[in-house]
Amino acid sequence: MELILYSSKRCNVCTAIKPKLEEVAAKYGVELKEINIEENPAEAAQSMVFSAPTLILKERNSEVKRWSRVFSVSEVEEFLARIL
Repeated sequence: MELILYSSKRCNVCTAIKPKLEEVAAKYGVELKEINIEENPAEAAQSMVFSAPTLILKERNSEVKRWSRVFSVSEVEEFLARIL
């Protein structure tokens, strides 16, 4: 499984949550990948991401869960704890 954080350089929330997401990902053995939506607009559009932060959990290239704009790291951790 992998978590993909779609972020932006101008997104202060993205900067704030990234270290916490790294901790959660490591705790559950999930790879965390970051994609800057300004530098990679085609990749963001392909995943239907239009705002930051957006976090997508994927398994075998299929989307399992999506969090967008307003979410807490604890929500992500609780979801991972339930499914892993």
